[in-house]
Amino acid sequence: MAEGDPGGDETGPHGTGGAATGGHETGGHGTWGLVRALLIAAVSPVLPGIAQLRSGRVRLGAALLGAQALLVGGAVAAAWRGRSLFLELSVRPGWLLAVSAGCVVLAGLWAVLIIHSYAVLVPDGLSPLWRAAGATTVSVLCVLAVLPPLTIAQYGRIQRDLVESLFGEGTSASAAGRAAGAPADTADPWADTPRLNVLLIGGDADVGRPGVRTDSMTLASVDTRTGNTLLLSLPRNLQHVPVWSGTKRVPFPPEELLNEVYDNGVHHPGLLAGDEHVRNTGAELLKRTVSHILGRPVPYYAMVDMRSFRQIVEAVGGVRVCVEHAVPVPKEQVPSGVLRPGCRRLTGREALWYGRSRTDSDDYARMSRQKCLMWALARQAGPMTVLRSFQRLTKVFKYSVNTDLPRELLPPLVQLSAKIRNAEITSLQFVPPIISTWRPDYRKIKAMAARAVRDSAAGVPATGALHVLGDGCG
Repeated sequence: MAEGDPGGDETGPHGTGGAATGGHETGGHGTWGLVRALLIAAVSPVLPGIAQLRSGRVRLGAALLGAQALLVGGAVAAAWRGRSLFLELSVRPGWLLAVSAGCVVLAGLWAVLIIHSYAVLVPDGLSPLWRAAGATTVSVLCVLAVLPPLTIAQYGRIQRDLVESLFGEGTSASAAGRAAGAPADTADPWADTPRLNVLLIGGDADVGRPGVRTDSMTLASVDTRTGNTLLLSLPRNLQHVPVWSGTKRVPFPPEELLNEVYDNGVHHPGLLAGDEHVRNTGAELLKRTVSHILGRPVPYYAMVDMRSFRQIVEAVGGVRVCVEHAVPVPKEQVPSGVLRPGCRRLTGREALWYGRSRTDSDDYARMSRQKCLMWALARQAGPMTVLRSFQRLTKVFKYSVNTDLPRELLPPLVQLSAKIRNAEITSLQFVPPIISTWRPDYRKIKAMAARAVRDSAAGVPATGALHVLGDGCG
């Protein structure tokens, strides 16, 4: 072709053929060379090394491609384990720190890779305007590339802070916890623990009312082999409560209710037997008392402030339940003043009052509604829902949940939770007419609890007072 023909292969400072000069592709006024450099720079985080190979830097390009292959191989291996690996990772502070740090480093490397890929391919001889446009585009590409890993790093930091602030160190919160059947610190914590018992407490503090009333007290007894779970619920208004210090019964007025044990333990920590440190003296006294009543070891508790329940429901976009009977609620909370029968999604405010209302009903109907809410929320809050509301949920959990579950037990608990999700959950409530609350037969309560545990372990169909949670909950 004639000299100066735009379609020729002639090289040089102003040629368009693409010969390398000083490591850069020349192109004079050829904007196609700029576009090509930007496109290759944009895909360099996904296909690292192609820019370097194209510019003649074979060793560097091959090294980058090899590193990418290793990274992809690790990602595929992680994806093979799927949800279980993700959940286990989410409760290990050391791993979370490593992931966060790795993501920050990866973000920096991607930005450097984009800049270098562009630099080795950008044509010489561009006008200042085109050079400025290229630099601006590269800056935007860097920002877009670093956002995903930096977001993951931020999530890891938040989750690590939640785990470290919410869960204590050690295999048990106290010596009493170890004596109450806490799993041993072994590679298989369930080897000698056929059932894991955790006391679930709903605290209902309120403005103008001193202390915390534990209006919801349920022992979750989980078969560690199958995941089948039995919920044993004690009503808040049980009287003649045998408050247990850990070694003996302690004085407690017969007319006072079970839901006052927690506050008693908070204000009188000396009631606890032993001098070991416990995270929450009120919860510890209640835990030991419930263990004494039911005849079951209770090594751990988890307590949530019911006022925060509204925020949790709102964070996941509501909870769908089937309202069996009309539930009157305060009009200042729900304008209609009633939650009408039917299956629908409740807002956070509606869900809170669905679980709290005692108008035209009683404590026992409220207990049933509360368990339905817990069941529905646990079933409906899938991984994507939690991820979308991650930062909001972690903030709520950090300031509204209190537990003595140890950090070291979280990974095996995650594995156990996968079994629970697909297992049968049954419920037994010690309420009238089965049990009198003003003069409870505690021997009968203990015998009923033992029978229910045996039936749950044997997979016996729920009968009588024992029923499958979810039947009637929607």
